[in-house]
Amino acid sequence: MTTSHQHLHTDLRTSPDPAKETFMLPRRQQSSTTYRHHQPPAGRPGVSAAILVAGLIALTGCATGGEDNWNSTAVGDDKSVGALDLRSVLLVAAEDGGPARLLGTLENNTDQPIEVTISDEDEETTLTVPGDGSIGLDTDETLLQSAGDAPGARTTLTATTDEGDVELLVPVVDGTLDPYEPYLPE
Repeated sequence: MTTSHQHLHTDLRTSPDPAKETFMLPRRQQSSTTYRHHQPPAGRPGVSAAILVAGLIALTGCATGGEDNWNSTAVGDDKSVGALDLRSVLLVAAEDGGPARLLGTLENNTDQPIEVTISDEDEETTLTVPGDGSIGLDTDETLLQSAGDAPGARTTLTATTDEGDVELLVPVVDGTLDPYEPYLPE
């Protein structure tokens, strides 16, 4: 280092300005607990802001849709009628006009059995859900003679109990997705 540079560094080290002293402490005065302030390079604050915005946008996809969307991984429709919850309700059918299997879970939130009738435009089926219990339609086979729409569409079903009724807009799926193939009606 030349003499003029040594003089400049000496002036900075002994400067009464605390900010300059923080940056230019002589090595013999530094300890393991001395922290140096780092200034980002000029013209780079936009990069930090862009990273922050990208992170926030990515996190907004993690938000839930509220109470009506309690399980976003489920394909079927979720509704409640009185004390009966209908979860992930859908139909599995091989073709338009062919028989369809009803899938989903019916959950009774009371200690008394609830009778529920599920119907479409031309037929209905009635199930009894035990008090404080549920029926998993994956193990309790329930068939309709027709799905009402082709696989890939959505069709309307109505669930009726003594407490009222509710319309479900359920997807009609086929066996092209492996999880549904075992439920195709014969």
